[in-house]
Amino acid sequence: MEKLILSFTRFAEIETKNNSSLYYFWCKKIIHDKEMLQLLIQIPESQPKPNLFFAAIQFLLMRYDDPLKKYIPSFVLNPLPIEESYSALQKFVKKYEQALIQCFQTRRVQTNEVRRSAYLYPIFSDIAKRAQKPLALIEIGTSAGLLLNVDKYCYEVKEGDSFIYYGHLESQVLLKSENIGNALTCYRDFQVSDRYGIDLNVLQLQNRDDYMWLEALIWPEHKERRKLLHQASTIHSEVPKTLLEGDVLQLLPSIIQNISNAHQIVIFHTHVANQFSNELKEAFQQTLANIAKDKPIYHVYNNMYDENIHVDYLSAHLNEEIRLLPKAGSHGQFFS
Repeated sequence: MEKLILSFTRFAEIETKNNSSLYYFWCKKIIHDKEMLQLLIQIPESQPKPNLFFAAIQFLLMRYDDPLKKYIPSFVLNPLPIEESYSALQKFVKKYEQALIQCFQTRRVQTNEVRRSAYLYPIFSDIAKRAQKPLALIEIGTSAGLLLNVDKYCYEVKEGDSFIYYGHLESQVLLKSENIGNALTCYRDFQVSDRYGIDLNVLQLQNRDDYMWLEALIWPEHKERRKLLHQASTIHSEVPKTLLEGDVLQLLPSIIQNISNAHQIVIFHTHVANQFSNELKEAFQQTLANIAKDKPIYHVYNNMYDENIHVDYLSAHLNEEIRLLPKAGSHGQFFS
């Protein structure tokens, strides 16, 4: 129980305090609600419990009409006061307890935040410049695969008092972010030869429930994120890619075999590895080391050992960290 209380306390103070007043308020109530905590214990240990619980609430509200909707900005234009919302949440949870438990057992936190592409693009641009080859992108924990379209979005990035633009400048998807570090020096266009995504449960945007789940993962006040999900989904089917469902340790070597040496392999994952067990992290790193004996790879990731963004180069003769970047906004709203 203490671990559960800590997870909601951390979620409140670190994630939602300045980003979602509703979730912040609910977290503060939940940590003192023994009956609610007893239910939340049933969320699998592998999942970020606050994220999964709140997404399950929104997901079920998309299906059922309930007074709780009146307090949530994603459902009404003028929500009722937050201070009155918790009793409505308690009643909703009691009424739909079994449906919530089913969500806990069948759904995963698979936020497909397209704005994270804003910092992936310059990283990939730098890798392409170093390799002088088209990139073969492989995303671990791909969800619906929206980040695999990284070169198909247009980016508006604030640097100090000015803005820079990169990516596909005519794209109908414009992603806005802020670079709070040194000025970017590498954000030139690059070629992508292959796009692969791996997930235990691939989400299909044309499937109504899958799309609803992705939308449910977006926090209530974040209208811009819902808009971007909709826009990105409209071009998603136009970008050829292969999405595979299953164990990354088994699928990754077979994917690598299909990629020509004329292309530079880039394996990446964002806000996923925190769900890996220590054993999986070790086995995954060993798999990458084995692959690198035959083909050099870049590994771009965060939330594996810390919140920084790592860019590693692995080859038969050299393993080194090319870049270590500070923590970026979890929704791609800023990077450094």
